[in-house]
Amino acid sequence: MTSQPQYLRPQLAPSVATASPSPISQTSQSASRSRDSWPPSSVPLPQTPSLPCRIIHQATLTRLTDGCTAIAIALVAQLLIAVVDHILGRTKVDFPPSILAMAAVFGVVSLSGCILGTRVETFYRNRLKRAADLLNRHMSIGFTIPFIMICKGPMSDVTTIGAIIGCFILTGLFNTILSYMLALPLQCLMSQWGTGCWKSKPADVEAQDAEKSEGQRTTKVLRAPIKSICDSLESSLTISTYPHSSGDESSCEDHALTATTPSIPAPEPDATIAPSSWMISLATFALNNPMLIICWFLVLAVGLPLRYTRKNDVVLSTCLLFALWLSTLCIQSSIKASPRLAPWPRTFLSGLFNAVLWTSLAMTSYILIDGFLSRRTLGQMLSTLSTSTTLSSLISGTASSSDFAAGDIALSILNAGLVSWGLKLYEYRAQLLSRAGLTVFSVSTLLALGNVACGPLFAASLGVSPASRALSFAARSVTLALGNPVLAVLNGDTGLNAAMVVVSGIVYQMLLGFGVGSWLERTILPAAPSKPSSAGEDDLESQQQQPLSTDNDPRTVAAGVTIGINAAAMGTAYLYETQSEAAPYSALSMMALGIMTVVFSTISPLAAWVVASVA
Repeated sequence: MTSQPQYLRPQLAPSVATASPSPISQTSQSASRSRDSWPPSSVPLPQTPSLPCRIIHQATLTRLTDGCTAIAIALVAQLLIAVVDHILGRTKVDFPPSILAMAAVFGVVSLSGCILGTRVETFYRNRLKRAADLLNRHMSIGFTIPFIMICKGPMSDVTTIGAIIGCFILTGLFNTILSYMLALPLQCLMSQWGTGCWKSKPADVEAQDAEKSEGQRTTKVLRAPIKSICDSLESSLTISTYPHSSGDESSCEDHALTATTPSIPAPEPDATIAPSSWMISLATFALNNPMLIICWFLVLAVGLPLRYTRKNDVVLSTCLLFALWLSTLCIQSSIKASPRLAPWPRTFLSGLFNAVLWTSLAMTSYILIDGFLSRRTLGQMLSTLSTSTTLSSLISGTASSSDFAAGDIALSILNAGLVSWGLKLYEYRAQLLSRAGLTVFSVSTLLALGNVACGPLFAASLGVSPASRALSFAARSVTLALGNPVLAVLNGDTGLNAAMVVVSGIVYQMLLGFGVGSWLERTILPAAPSKPSSAGEDDLESQQQQPLSTDNDPRTVAAGVTIGINAAAMGTAYLYETQSEAAPYSALSMMALGIMTVVFSTISPLAAWVVASVA
């Protein structure tokens, strides 16, 4: 079976491998699969008609609570964005308000943790973490809109398109290799691990001190030592007092639920299937995916009638966008959890069925078909999908509610997800405030300077024209929120930049899903061979009792930096969805790259030299 590196796989704590899985292990797997629905639940859903109604009610209540909390977080995030945007408007500072709001959330929560101690940590993990994870999972719906809007830009000749594609591929390969090869040895030097840096070791001293000072709660997990982040999940021995569904860092909320909820064993296979088994499966699917069914019902019962009787495009496009998004996520999750597929086809198909890609393609098909039937141009149809009016602008009163469309709702969710990353940064503050954070900032600064100074010159040398398109390579992989100020200073092509950022994110998500990162890590940096032990079970038990952490592991940090720099918010969102330990480094590198790109582009001599050289 193909092993997954630590930055690709979830932070799971698998059960002891046996011939027949234990009920706790099966319950944990069911809980993990149930997180793919909206709203998710840490409690397994019913699989047999004999399941107590109390468990069904508790699961439904948990989902409803998480969903309402996620909506509340999104609304508060939009309010905070509106306040920050108002302040920036009065001071005439051109900077993305969502990024400043994220930094404000991180600072306020961290300061509250210093004042109130462990009460903030406990409240976050028990009340906010599941909702924040839910918002992070679905924030990627906002990336479908820039991808669709690529159709709005003017088409170029074949030669220019070829030059743009060639430059895009070459700069992507160069940035990927350079960012990884810079971050890996630098983190090794930072950690002072020398030749033994390939083995998993405890976190930096300052990270451990920060964890002790904050009094973070640790779970009761005993692991066998692993050689590197390449090791597969099955190679870890874990003995837990309760089921885990998202790793050591995020198991507090599961413990709170399972402490009062009995474990539910998976049903035994029965040779005689009852005639009503399909009804049970349908009911289970409905309980797992309530929002999916509601969205499709609204499409058929509300959206279509309003579209063809009142000429209202907003309701149909909004319901259809969310229905397609949830459907692609449901299919992708079903492929990942399918026991009938071999590991490699399962990995390949789940990576191929990228939710952002297929939702964008389906919505583009809808726009083309609807435009043909209603005899409207492509530009007119795209204007009904998005008007660049966010919920924060409605709150601040700078826009009218009549301009609010389906794409604007998706972009508002994206901005809210960016703000909620402040909570995730707080969750991983021990890693970020260690020497690994200095590694991330150093590599991101070097890559930002190289992109601004050399990216447009390289694009122009390959024949990319006019100059505005070559200048867009200065912010080639900068997240959209931070790329616009850069292009405004350099007079770059915002449409081409958005296309490159979105395509990079989709390519990285698909490659990570295909297991390319795992293969490259095993090929380039093979793990050190394990030494056989002849001491017997006593030594194995003593090894299991040794706490092991992969925090600030050089390859985990390097992977997070590489994905954050080259895949921006889409790659970071993917890591957060999979509960990867590389996610905080990816988020920090994404922000550091964008901020330093803005800083370098505002240096007048450097910006003038780049523009003159390209022209």
